[in-house]
Amino acid sequence: MAGVDGFVNGIREVGKSDRRSIHGSTEEVNDDYGRLRLEMAGGGSFGVGEVEEPGGRSRHGGTEEMNVGNGMLRPDMASAGVGGIGVGEVERPGGRSRHGSTEEVNADHGGLLPETEILTVCTPQGHARVRISPTRMGQTWRGWGTSLGWFANYIGKLPPDQLTHLLDLLFHPSKGLGLNLARYLIGGSFNPLLSPQFLTEACEAMAIPGYRVTASGPYDWSADSRQRRVLAGAIVRGVDEVEAVAYSPPWWMTVSGDTAGLSVGKTNLKKGYYLAYAGYLADVVAHFREQWNVTFSTLNPANEAMEGWWVRGNRQEGCNFNATELNMLVAHVVGTLKTRRILDRTGVAGFDSFAGRTLQNWEEFSPVVKSALSRINVHGYVPPPKNSTDARAYIEGKFGPLRKRAEALGKEVWVSEMGPLFVTGDDMAVTAFIARCIIQSVNILGASAWVFWQAINKESEADPSALNWGLFTIPYNRINNSTAPPLRVTLSRKYYMLQQFIQGAPKGSLPLNIEAANGCHHSIAAFFHPRRHLLSVFIVNQDAAEYNISLSISTFQVYDLAIPATVEVYRTSYNETGSLVSSANYEVVPSPFLVVAPGNSVTSVLISDVAVLH
Repeated sequence: MAGVDGFVNGIREVGKSDRRSIHGSTEEVNDDYGRLRLEMAGGGSFGVGEVEEPGGRSRHGGTEEMNVGNGMLRPDMASAGVGGIGVGEVERPGGRSRHGSTEEVNADHGGLLPETEILTVCTPQGHARVRISPTRMGQTWRGWGTSLGWFANYIGKLPPDQLTHLLDLLFHPSKGLGLNLARYLIGGSFNPLLSPQFLTEACEAMAIPGYRVTASGPYDWSADSRQRRVLAGAIVRGVDEVEAVAYSPPWWMTVSGDTAGLSVGKTNLKKGYYLAYAGYLADVVAHFREQWNVTFSTLNPANEAMEGWWVRGNRQEGCNFNATELNMLVAHVVGTLKTRRILDRTGVAGFDSFAGRTLQNWEEFSPVVKSALSRINVHGYVPPPKNSTDARAYIEGKFGPLRKRAEALGKEVWVSEMGPLFVTGDDMAVTAFIARCIIQSVNILGASAWVFWQAINKESEADPSALNWGLFTIPYNRINNSTAPPLRVTLSRKYYMLQQFIQGAPKGSLPLNIEAANGCHHSIAAFFHPRRHLLSVFIVNQDAAEYNISLSISTFQVYDLAIPATVEVYRTSYNETGSLVSSANYEVVPSPFLVVAPGNSVTSVLISDVAVLH
């Protein structure tokens, strides 16, 4: 691909492809510093279009019959006869398009929400009164997304019909999740003599081509065509915000000549190259906008730079910067974008590190740099807790103070990367863990967007944890192999869980404040979408015992008396995959009513066609 036509043709190619849908992903990686990452290796051969669900069940595009009116919604919650989610179609549960569309919403309703209370069991030992505050909790929700990078570098080579399947699953608003955010990786390329690891099957997808491969050579705008092809298809399907990130400077700007790093804690960017690196990033950002009509909302010149684990010979790109060095780099990038009149369209985000690391080094960043940031990007990973009490203490000790600092600057906070790092267990255990992290990011960090790390992973019969990392798995072969293996997609329960969140908390929703004892704000979140008249509550139960939750929503009324309010309950568990477990219509909003959250489950309650009582 080269020039304007190159990028646009990529969009047309994907847009014109047959839009059948299927499902799948895997990932495992343990580098020398405990960092789990995607391992791109080969896979087997499977039937085209086959869909395998968690637990080994297999379907081929049909709609599974659901048990509706099964007592999960009580009392007086009679079945409305609503069927389940058709896996082959991946349609929005219940078929209610307003919950799942990617329309842009101006959610500033200009007022306060009245008080709503939830009486819930947050632990099997007792009840706790949970109050959804009358005020909106934070920023208007910007959406849900995924990093591209590695998986996009692989699937971008697939034939149009296979690529269409995968893009639909992730980005199509009715055939898939409808993700509206994408994170594009500006690659550093590599020198095969200095980085031979990127020639191996395990690492080749992690080697993202750069646009300038030598210090004296010209830009090659045909590079990275596979990732750009995926980005083009994502935009066609509804992605409305794209941010750019660079993990490493180009290899020829580095000390080691290896974009994987130098040594522990040591920066790999050559002295005197800060301004040159900022210029390279500005050139890429400008070319995307001027030639390919893609405007990045933000640019981040580093990724987990303060963690210090990027070393020569590692299996992925990365570059260490201490806080002082990162402060200088961000200042150069801001200055370059401003000088070139790019900053008014593409801001600079920082610092794409763990919350604890960002908080630890916060005072080392100058007030000028912090003020110049468009938003604060945080990686939502947390270290493995000894117990649930320790986990809550860590989250509140890191997320809470960081949120206060961002609010003091008037900055949004995004969880720009999150995955099942530091967690082990089966598919459902990992799913519940991720769901809990989402709720903690909303309630405690005050995040306004959430981005998954790598949505697609390689499948692996030998590694049972392969499904844990991606939202789904597919077979892989070598990138330079022109023959793609037959495509089979295996959905994890994370896919269905995330579908529940996207359905109930689409872009434009307002996170509602949770005030509770017993740590309930770690496991319950609520959103209200004023234009779609949708109130949603999410409950994560990681315990074996069920929770019985009494919802009181007396401060809401039916929005349109000609259309009854609908209460729908969806669930992902060992026995359910985003399933509609109960549905009922009401002319008067029911309050209170009981919802059962079984052990090891993620439950969402969607109450539609409601408005705030005034």
